[in-house]
Amino acid sequence: MSVLETPRVLFKGKVAWDPIVTNNSPQFYDENTDSTMFPTVPDKVRAFRQLAIGAVAQGGNWNPHGTHRVNFYESNVSGVDQGTGVTGNDPFVSSDVILNAMLVDLEPYGAISSQLFFDSLLLGVDGGYRIFCKRQSRMTARYINFSRNPANNMIAGIASVVWQTSFSKADGVIIDAFDSPTLAALKAALEYDDVLGLTVQFNCYRTVYYDDPTLSNGSPATTQAGRDLAVKLQGGGFQPNPARSDMVGVIGLWRKGEPIHEPGDRTLLPTPTTAVAAAHTRLSSTSITIDLSNCIPEIDRNLTKQDLGTLSIIALASQAGSDVLLGSLPYDEYNKTAYEASSGIVTVQLTPQQAQAAAAQDIAIRDGQGNTLLTEAALRVIPSSPNVYLDEGTNQKVTFQAYQRGIPANGPLPLSVYTMTADGGAIANTASMQADANGVLTMNIQGTSGGTIPYVVASPNDPPPSGGIDTQANTYMYTRTLAADAQIAALPATWPNVYSQVLANWNAMAPCMDNWLMLNDPLQVRKFAHIIKRLTDPANFEHYRYMPVTRDMTAGMRSLLYRFLDMPDDQLGTLDLTAPAQPVSKSRAMRRP
Repeated sequence: MSVLETPRVLFKGKVAWDPIVTNNSPQFYDENTDSTMFPTVPDKVRAFRQLAIGAVAQGGNWNPHGTHRVNFYESNVSGVDQGTGVTGNDPFVSSDVILNAMLVDLEPYGAISSQLFFDSLLLGVDGGYRIFCKRQSRMTARYINFSRNPANNMIAGIASVVWQTSFSKADGVIIDAFDSPTLAALKAALEYDDVLGLTVQFNCYRTVYYDDPTLSNGSPATTQAGRDLAVKLQGGGFQPNPARSDMVGVIGLWRKGEPIHEPGDRTLLPTPTTAVAAAHTRLSSTSITIDLSNCIPEIDRNLTKQDLGTLSIIALASQAGSDVLLGSLPYDEYNKTAYEASSGIVTVQLTPQQAQAAAAQDIAIRDGQGNTLLTEAALRVIPSSPNVYLDEGTNQKVTFQAYQRGIPANGPLPLSVYTMTADGGAIANTASMQADANGVLTMNIQGTSGGTIPYVVASPNDPPPSGGIDTQANTYMYTRTLAADAQIAALPATWPNVYSQVLANWNAMAPCMDNWLMLNDPLQVRKFAHIIKRLTDPANFEHYRYMPVTRDMTAGMRSLLYRFLDMPDDQLGTLDLTAPAQPVSKSRAMRRP
C-alpha cells in the first residue's frame, strides 16, 4: 500500500453517515428475496412506515428517514510528508477535502460488508490547488475494529474501520500543483511506469448518534433519545438522523501489483487477548513505516490513546538467529496528538543491517512490558473485488491475489477456500485450490438463488475461520445474488402490479423519496420515466445517484417497471390505484450456507 511511501498528503475531519437502517432487520426486510416485509393490511406502505417508526421508540431503528448519504465535513488537508517527516509548511495544507457518497451494506443484516458508492474525490478547490480523482471503484470497509473505543458504547461507536480505494491516472486523476512542492512531487511521480495512480485511505472512529456523544447502549438517555425522534417522525415531515464520526486519512501513490480496495503491505495481526488491531508496514532500504491508524485503542470518550509504554519494533529471530530491534516508539509518538497529526502513520529510520533483517524476517511489535502485541502474517490473499453482485442464473469469475510480505507471491500456491454461512458466522464448506504461477486464484461464482455468500481464502497453514470471519485476521469477499423474479417479470404491466411488486418496496423503506418523487403517484412516475430508467440502468450501478440506492432491484422487477414506463399512453388504460394487483408469491428462500 503506497500511502506508506512518500510523497503523501494527510487529512482529517469528520464524516456524516445517513443510512436507512430499517432494512438491517429480518422483521422489515428479506435479504434473500430482496423484498420488503409488509404487514398484511390494505395500506401496506403506510403501515410499514408506522412500524418502522415504532421500532425507533423501542431502540431498534435509529434512522428510518435516512438517505444513505455520506459526507465529509470540517475536513481539511492537515499535513504533508515528502520523506523528511510531517509538516504543515506547504500551501496545500488546510485545503478542503470533499467526498459525497452513498453507504450501502451488501449484506444488510451484517456489519462487515459496507461500501461507499461515489463519483469523485476532491482535495482542494477547482481553479486552485487540488487533487481531483474520478472514481474507478467503490470504497470498501476493511479491518473493522470492534474494540477501538469501548468507552464509546453506543451502537457502532466502539468500532473503527479502514476505508480504501484507488484511482487510475488513465481515468482522470488531476493534480494542479501551482507552487505546492508536495503536489508537484506527487504529479511527477505519476509519470513513473509502475505508478498506476493514487490510493486514498481513511480511518473512521468515535461514531456519535442522536448528536449526543454521552449516550450508551440501553441507557435511559438513549431510550429517551429514541422516543424523542419517534415523536418527531410521527409529527410528519422529513426527519433524518445521521450519525457522525471522526476521521483521519492519507492519499499517496498506487503502484502496480498493489490491491485497490484494502491495505496490501506487510500485515501485522494482533496476538490473542491484546487490545490492539491489525497494522500494516512498508520497508525501504533506510526506514520502516507503520500504519497504526486503526490499531491503538482509546480509553475514554475524549479519545485518549491507551498508553502501552514504549513500543518496540522487532524483526523476529530466524531459526538460527536472534531478534533484531528495529526501533522504538515512545507514547508521545502514538498518542492522540501524534495520531491526529500523522493520520496514525509512523516512520522509524533503519541501518542497512536492520533493513536486511526486516526484509528476511517476520516483523513484530511489543509493548513496554515486553508483551507481543502484533506479529506478521507473511501470506495474505486479497480479493480483487471485495463485494460482488450478480443475478440469479448467472455466473462470474472472481480473482484473489496472494501476497508474500506485501509483494505479489510467486506460485503455484496451495490455498484453502472457505465458503461461509450468509452471516459469516461459520464455515459451510472447505475446498483446497491452487493459485497460478503469479499467485492468482480464479474462481467461478454461480448465482444459483437469491442470498449472500462470503468467502475466506487463506493459507492452509493459517487457522480456519471456525468461529466466523475475523475482520482482523481474515481477508474476505462477499457475494450477493439478486433473485431473478421471473414471476414478477411475467405480470401484466399495469400500475397496480408495478406499484405493489416493485415501487412499494422503496416507497415503504425510503420515505426520503417523498422529497423528490412520489413513488405511489403513477402520473409522476410516468412523467419522469426517462430519469427513472437512467437512474436504474444496470450500466450505472457504480454511480452515486444509482437507484435504488440499496442496489437490490431484481431483473424481474426492472423488466416489469420498464414495460410500464415504455408503454404508449394510448395502451396504458386506467391508472386506478385502487385496482387489485395480481398476486405474486415470492418464496422466502432459506438462507444459504
